[in-house]
Amino acid sequence: MSTTSIRERVSAALLRTGMELAIDQRELEERLAAAAGRDTVYSSAHGAVAMASWTNSALLWLAWRILPRTSMPDAQPEFSGQ
Repeated sequence: MSTTSIRERVSAALLRTGMELAIDQRELEERLAAAAGRDTVYSSAHGAVAMASWTNSALLWLAWRILPRTSMPDAQPEFSGQ
């Protein structure tokens, strides 16, 4: 197994995880925003969400940095135009 292949696999796994976490985080932020008007108990959770956002950004940055430059995603066009 080559170094490029390992980097592609690790990068793809990190990108997939980072995107899933970003979606979960957005949903959590929306729920916290809806609950914030009713109860101030959730105010401490905003700090944890901000830290999770920073960590997720670092994870996505790392995934893009280790992705080999010669690696291109296999994308099939949905519409060929013919």
